[in-house]
Amino acid sequence: MATSPRWSLLIFSVMLLALMLMFDEVIFYLLFERLLGWKLSWPVKIAAGAIFTLFNFALALLIMKALNRQPQTGAEGMIGGQGIVVSVAAHDYRVKIHGELWRAQALERLEAGEKIVVRKVNGLTLEIARLDG
Repeated sequence: MATSPRWSLLIFSVMLLALMLMFDEVIFYLLFERLLGWKLSWPVKIAAGAIFTLFNFALALLIMKALNRQPQTGAEGMIGGQGIVVSVAAHDYRVKIHGELWRAQALERLEAGEKIVVRKVNGLTLEIARLDG
């Protein structure tokens, strides 16, 4: 019998929580009881384990957010970037994006001072379009 994605996520979350609590118990045993000779009560272990578990979940969320973020450098980081046309010569443009001057080409006629958006990167030449709005 196949389970729904919602139940699968719930089962995975419960298993992950149990694994983290078990890992926290091992840390408490090795650090406090073996090295320091302290005997911690169960309520203290559970409270500290819950705090460590919440910290682990928060750290996992931050890592997932960082991995899903759009690149900020290189050609991928230029696409969607906004700038302004600095000079026009035939179909060759000079645009300023992120504080740098770039050579650009556009399918439509643009004038100096117009706001643009980067659509594509070909080597060191940007393909641009007029920024609507």
